[in-house]
Amino acid sequence: MSETGTVAATFTERVRSQLRDEVLDAASAVVFAGGWASLRMQTVADQVGISRRTLYYEFGNKTRLAEALILRITQRFLDGVEAALISADNLATGWEAAVLSALRAAEVDPVLSTVLTGASREDFLPLLTSEGTQVIDYATARMTGAALSRWPNLSARETTLAAEATVRLALSHIVRPSGNTDQAAHSIAELTTGYLCRPHE
Repeated sequence: MSETGTVAATFTERVRSQLRDEVLDAASAVVFAGGWASLRMQTVADQVGISRRTLYYEFGNKTRLAEALILRITQRFLDGVEAALISADNLATGWEAAVLSALRAAEVDPVLSTVLTGASREDFLPLLTSEGTQVIDYATARMTGAALSRWPNLSARETTLAAEATVRLALSHIVRPSGNTDQAAHSIAELTTGYLCRPHE
């Protein structure tokens, strides 16, 4: 590709990225103001100042838009998860701090709090659980990468399994909290790091 073509492609990518950010900002505002049931493609398109056709071209449908919104929220949580793991003195305390970071972030996120306490929460929950493959895969990959960066002698396969179990258990607590957040983080970390640190024959 020529230099001119590369510059044009880069510019197009920046414009598209900015559009996606504006759409997700608008979607967040709509959900926060009116709950999950208020999220409509036309409403979001009107707020951004684009046609509904453009919005459908970029995101596909309401479910895909919702998944992109959830993924962006998840990315923010995972910044704290990675920081906790990378700075930890040992695996057990680092893993627990990472889980606690995510659980506490979920408690105070305005959009997530709105949909989890709203009347239409049952429509939203599958996007985090049974249909939340993209979120689970992304969170698992980032947690695995951070753990292996800090403790490179860990088994990549076992770390991935432990990270996925952690993500699924954390999501379960976020969706349906059971008891104290600190205790939940401790229990999840105890279970998964116990698997990672078990004696090998």
